[in-house]
Parts: sequence; C-alpha cells; structure tokens
Amino acid sequence: MHPFRQTILGASRIVLALCLLLPLTAVHADPRQAPSQPLADALLDVAERWPAIKLVFRPELLEGLETRTVLAVNDDPEQALRALLEGQPLRLRQLSSGVYVVEPAAIQKTMPPKPAPAPTVSRVPRQAPAQQQLMEELVTIGTRSRNRRWLHSTVPVDVVQGAALERSAPASLGEQLQMQVPSFNFSRTMVSDGADLVRPATLRGMNPDQLLVMVDGKRRHHQAQINIQQVVGRGSSGVDMNAVPTAAIEVEVLRDGASAQYGSDAIAGVLNLQLKRGEQAPVVNAQYGLTGEGDGQSLIASVAGGSDLGSDASLFVTFEGQDRAATNRAGPDSRFTPPRTSMRIGDAEQQSWTLFANGQWALSDLAEVYAFGGSSRRQGLSAGFYRAAGAQAGQPAVSSRYVPALDPEGFLPLQTTRTEDDAFTLGLEWMLGEGWLVDVSASQGENRFLQGTDYSVNVSLGESSPRAADNGELAYQLRQVGAMASGPVPTDLLDEVLLTVGSEWRRERYRISRGDFASYAYGPQDDFSIFISSPLDPCPEETGNVCADGQPRSRAPAGMQAFPGYRLAVSEHRESAAFYGEAELSINPALNLTLASRWESVTDEGRNVTGKLAASWRMVESLYWRMAVSSGFRAPGLNQQSFTHVITNIGADVLTNTLHAAQGNPALLALGFDGLKPERSRHLSTGWVWTPAQDWLVSLDWFRIHLRDAVAMSDVIAAEPDSCVENCHLRDALALQAHNIGAVQFLYNAYDSTVTGADLVVRYQWESDWGRSQLALLGHKNQTEITRLHASENIDPARLFSPAQVMLVETGQPRRRITLSYDWQFAGWAFSGRINRYGSVKTSYFTEAGLGLPVPDDKPQYHKSGQAWLLDADISYQFGWGVTLALGGSNLLNTYPKRLASNSLLSEITGGSFQYPWEASPYGINGAFYYVRTEYRW
Repeated sequence: MHPFRQTILGASRIVLALCLLLPLTAVHADPRQAPSQPLADALLDVAERWPAIKLVFRPELLEGLETRTVLAVNDDPEQALRALLEGQPLRLRQLSSGVYVVEPAAIQKTMPPKPAPAPTVSRVPRQAPAQQQLMEELVTIGTRSRNRRWLHSTVPVDVVQGAALERSAPASLGEQLQMQVPSFNFSRTMVSDGADLVRPATLRGMNPDQLLVMVDGKRRHHQAQINIQQVVGRGSSGVDMNAVPTAAIEVEVLRDGASAQYGSDAIAGVLNLQLKRGEQAPVVNAQYGLTGEGDGQSLIASVAGGSDLGSDASLFVTFEGQDRAATNRAGPDSRFTPPRTSMRIGDAEQQSWTLFANGQWALSDLAEVYAFGGSSRRQGLSAGFYRAAGAQAGQPAVSSRYVPALDPEGFLPLQTTRTEDDAFTLGLEWMLGEGWLVDVSASQGENRFLQGTDYSVNVSLGESSPRAADNGELAYQLRQVGAMASGPVPTDLLDEVLLTVGSEWRRERYRISRGDFASYAYGPQDDFSIFISSPLDPCPEETGNVCADGQPRSRAPAGMQAFPGYRLAVSEHRESAAFYGEAELSINPALNLTLASRWESVTDEGRNVTGKLAASWRMVESLYWRMAVSSGFRAPGLNQQSFTHVITNIGADVLTNTLHAAQGNPALLALGFDGLKPERSRHLSTGWVWTPAQDWLVSLDWFRIHLRDAVAMSDVIAAEPDSCVENCHLRDALALQAHNIGAVQFLYNAYDSTVTGADLVVRYQWESDWGRSQLALLGHKNQTEITRLHASENIDPARLFSPAQVMLVETGQPRRRITLSYDWQFAGWAFSGRINRYGSVKTSYFTEAGLGLPVPDDKPQYHKSGQAWLLDADISYQFGWGVTLALGGSNLLNTYPKRLASNSLLSEITGGSFQYPWEASPYGINGAFYYVRTEYRW
C-alpha cells in the first residue's frame, strides 16, 4: 500500500477512536454552560456554540470583567448573552437578525441602527493604533463558521492587524508581511527584468503560484508577468502583492494546504486580505524615508475612511500613492580606466497609486448587497547589464551588442515597466431559516504588464535605430461566479453540525500584444535570411556566414538591448468549474472535526478531486491538539502554457538569444515534451496550542508536503552545432522558426519534492501602571528536497534542470526564520520593536559550474548570503487633537548579505559591479532605512 494512503488510514483510525472515546473523557459540563471565567471568553464561547449568530465587541471594553453566571440549558443565544451581561456596565444591542453588538450601557442611540456587517466576516470595529487589541480572537479562514476562535482552529492561522502593517517601514505589503509572518518570504530581485517591479511572494519556501491569495474570501487574479529570469519562483506567476493598499486591509495567513476548501493553487496555504468596512473616521497618513546611504527616498501618502450612506448602507474608501527613488549598491567597474560606477544594482525607481472601495447595502434585516474592488497603477524604471564596458572611442569594438557610432564607450540600457490592475466583485448575501447563509457573487479581475526600453539600441538597425521602444503588453483576466450555502444541520447525535456546499465557475484569458517594430526586428526588413554584421564581425564587407579566410562571422542581435519586444501575438482562454462540500462537526465540547472535498474540472487539464480531514481536540482545559491530512492540486497557469518570447539570456557564452517556447512548439516536441500536467500534493500536519495562563499563548505545528510534477523552467538548451549531421532535431526545429535562435528554454513538469518544517508561536501580553505590552516569539523552519527530476528520453535530466536550478529551489529561500517582537502602548505613546533573523540563502547559477564552464580550483562555486539579524523599531505619540507623529527605521543595524568573493565569476564578468549575491536576497541589499510618519484622525 502507498505510504500516504497508510498515513491517511492510520490518521482516520485515530480520529475514529477519539470520536468513540472522547465522550467518556470530555469535560462534563452542559455544552451551553459557561464556567467562571473572563467575560470576553464567556461571550466568545456563546458565539462559538451558536454558529448562526454573529457577535461584535471591543475587547478593551471587557478588560477586567468576570462572570459567574451559569446559563440554563434551554437558553436561546440572546437569552444567554443578556444573562452574561446582567449586572455589567454593558448592554446588548441587536443590529439585525442574528447579529449582536456589545457596547457601554451609557451609549444612547441617536440614529437608526446601522446595517449589519457582512455575515461571513467577524471583526471588531477599528480603533486608533494606541487602543487596538494586541491579540486577535476570531478567524474567518480555514473555517466556514463565523465565530471560530483562533484557539480552536483545526489548522494554524496567523492574523496581522492593520495597525501592525501601518507601523512597518517598508512601502510594500509584501515586505511588511515578511517582517510579521516568518513563514512568508518576499525575495528581493534586481537586474531581473519584470521581477524588479513585481517581486515573488512565497509561503513555506514554495513557489509564488502555490499560494492562493483571496480578498474578503474571493479568489484574487494572478499577475500577467511570468518570472523568466534567475529568481525565486523561476517560471511561476503569483499575485501582485503590491496592488492592494495596506491602509485598506488586515491579513489572515492560513499555513496549511486548502485545495479541498478553496480550489487550485492552495498548496502552500492561503492569504486572505480582509478589507476594512463600515463607518470609520477618515485617517490621513504620510511617511517619508530614505536609506542610510542617502538614496531610496520614498514618500507614501494615504487616506482611508468609511461613512454611512443613510441608515442602510456604508462605504469604506482607501487611496494610497507612492513615490520611491532607486537605490544603487553597484561597485566601481574595473573594466573602465579609471574604474567608475557603470551599473544600477538595487531597487528600481517606482511611482504608484491605488484606489480601493468596500461597500454594503442592507436590503432588509436578512439580505445585504456587497461590492468591493479597486484599481492600481504602478510604473518603474530599472537597468540591465552594461553593454560594451571598457569600450573607447576610436578603438576596436569590444562587444556585438552596441553601436560604436552612437555609444563609443558603451551604454547601460534601461527598462520601463508598468502594471495596471483592476478588480471588482458584486455579491448578495441573505439569511434563510434556521441560520443558513447564502452567498452569490461575481468577480472580474485583470492585470496588465507593459514593458519598454529606454536609452537602448537595436544593433541590427545600426545608427538609424531608435533609442526607446514599446516592447508590448502581457494581460491576464479572470472572471468568476460563485454560489455558496452554509448553515447548521439539526442532529441529536452531535453537539453541532455546520454544513457548506457551493460551486464556482471561472474563465481565464491570457494575451500577448506585439511591441513596436524596432523592439524586436532584425534589420529594416526583419529578414533573418540576410546577414547583418555586428561591430565584432571580422569581415563586414563580405557575404555568407563564414569569412573568406575561414573565420566565423558575428551576426548583429535582433531587437532592443536589455529586453527585446514581443514579436508574436498570443490570445488564449480556458474555463473551469468546481463543486465543493464541507462539514464542520462538533462531536462534543472537546472535539471538532472538519471534512472537505472538492471536484474541479479545467479545460485541457482534466478533472481532479481533492479532500481534507482536520481535527481539533481539547485534551485538557488549556491544551489543544490539532491535525490535518489533505490532498492538493494546482492547474498550470494559462500564462505558463502560452508564454512565448525571444529573450537575451545569460549562458555559457555570457549572452545568448533564447526562445522561450510555449506548449506545442516544435522545439519542445523535438525534445520529447508535450503539454503541462497539473501539480498534485499531499499534506500532513499536526500541532498543539497551549494557554498556560490567561495572557499566554503557545502553538507549535509540524508539517510535511509531498509535491508531484512541479512546474518549473528548464535550463537553456543549446541547439546542436552547424556541424551536426544526424539526430539534429532541436537545431532543425529552431531553424524552421527563422528567428536566429541558438537555444531554447521552456516550462515543464520538472521535479517531485518534499517540504518539511515547523512553526512556533509564543505570545504573552500584560498590563501594568506603565501601559499594555505584548511580547511575541515567532519561528519558522522548512527544508525543501527535490526527490526526483523528470526528463524525456532525448535529454539528460541534469542538462535539463542543472544542479544550479536544484539549489535555487532547495536553498534559494531562508530555511530558518525567527522574529522576536515587543509592542507597548501607554497614554498616547506606542512603541514597536522587532528583531528578525534570516537563515542563509545559497545559490550557484553565476559560477563556472552553474554556467557549464570549466571549474577553476580556487573559485567558490556557490554564493551564500549568510545568516543575518535585522532590527526594526517604531515609536509614536498620539496628540490630543488627532495627530500622531512617529519615528522609526528598518534594518537599523545596517546589515548586508555576505559580499561576493572578488574572484567570483559574477564579480569578474561585471568588473566588480556586483558586490552581493544576485539571484535571491531575502532582505535586499539597501542597508538601513529611516523614516518619519505623521497621521491625522478626524
């Protein structure tokens, strides 16, 4: 029997035994009886035991309040809540059917009741950062219950509050989450084409497209751009994390496989961005900062607020704008005399704006229309590798990739990038009898990625070449419609049963629009049968492919330097449908089970069924055990199937024109590869949650993920030489495409892998005469191991997916992360301090071994960033008239990765310009960053 099936059967037997035995060992108390405990805990117990209701309150109102009320067995939820509040300085107010708010008894209603919040999202009203609770109680992800406490969740969930995001120095959501959630990685990239603007975001050391991102529980569309350079997540395409403003959201991170609950992509986990909503006073926020080197100046401004639109509707709007200058950590280039800084190696220059809105309209006490969405525009300017470094006017040419008459000393090509992101969701929720909730919604999202070149040249056009060009556009669109019903099922056998059923339909579209003629052309006629000489051609006046004296000729490259334009237009689409069901069973007060299954069908990818079993058991009053077993699924991205382009790649001969071949291209068939298959996974996790005292919380979770048929990009496969006589299949296939291509790379099902790791969370909060404090220790460990490489009969696996690519997958992201944070609030003052430890990252592409060159004995064949400790701090004071002033910084110890060896290949081929590893940098190479922030609340 397969080991995984044995694991599932064994786990099932354990759960079945617990179901039979636990009724005998469970806490002997009436399931609706609240023991003597803090009032907040008693109220949350009531909310959990009646899943049809929703309860909203501010935790600070309940601080220090206790209750000894014993509830009657036949109480209904409203009677139970009123009984708990009897004699307290609080009162209960019903907003609508099944929705209650706890508020101070002194509050008098001066206007009609506000519309009920959306029943699927349990939140407390937002407060100023100095008053916001330090521990979240309820989660909305990984469960369909509206009142599931974090403590009782069957799977691990991290909650990042909006105030924590606002107190982080970085300008991007990805960087902020990386500081707050150790299992989340947001690798920094540079000189990597489109990845300089849209960086890869990952969870548990896996790929970006193995993380499902949702906004208010609805699937978020992917980015159009695909990571084709040597970066983390090479060949993948995730979600643009910076297209949503941080001032509009709070974040939940589900650290468990969830394909059976939420569909394709949820292999590593799920990220849910919860939009703020309802009536909230407007908040204006502005931040200015710069690095310790004096560059990277950034200005970020936002305004966010919500208002009632009459008595039945509300609207929350957020606008955010950013202007970030570039950073540069390039060293002096020794190829020049005297040496000078020739390259731009650091963060790209960026400008952006984002507008988001979230609205609700109560049609009645039982029905509500909701709508949310937004638009984002972001543009950047980055640089490629320097062309013809060391060239001098009047001297022989030194490179085939410049025009000496235009740039006698060579040039640094620039790349312009722009992303346009739009999304909108419209839905209707209504309550049926017996607490059932129905949710019907429709969404559309689109991401467009536009590229261009500036201060560049098309060498094949010579001195008549333009210096700038539009390279074309990538676009990805997602339309989806979903319907879900969730509610309790009466039963005498179990305490509670919450049943959820639903269906989804999705339509995806992907297209590539051609660039300007000059961006991709080979000569004025774009005719590859004509030989056009490069500056290095030894016999430019002759015809033919070989000089009269036998010397090989040098052909001018086609297209603009740095990133040639798209010459082939593409338009593809596909559809998918899914049906799913989920049951959350409360066996008794100590044991909860979750069973989920999902059937999904994707055009050209076939059908797939996934399942999940999860359990939570209260072993003793303060100790919970949880476990989950599941299967996962990810359909290859439509852009992964359809992307095609001719790019300038770095290979053994430094720069090579390489065809990125789409599925079905003759070059792939020549190598023995047909279409992509779906990725499949198996998951096992177990953990414990311990609350040794009221203000302590400890959780430890272990996980193991088996991934099969992972999609990745191949190495550059060079065609057979011209001297080849037999079995020259790849050379012949590329010759038919007439683009002067010397090599090919493509996406294929490259490997199987296993990811094993653990997560630790320790939190302690306390109050004293000096305010409220919280101390947190967070840890994450993962180890990825490729267990099998796939290949065809026509090519060796190591040639197809080299050891350098294996190393990028296994050690290109930190295997260990530790975060130690301290938060303090007192009399208008707030302080947040955080120490982040990053484990070392190890890569080897830019070495002789990585590029397939002879390996010298005295040169390192890998690059290591080294482990690093980063210190961040933020201190603020809230003045009485609504103004808050803050000072802070990130990486205050000015930590950098380990420098490259001076004789490393990457340093040598760039004249020492690269001082730090390039492929993967978990915290960047900018050093310290300092900022001042001000905020005004009406």
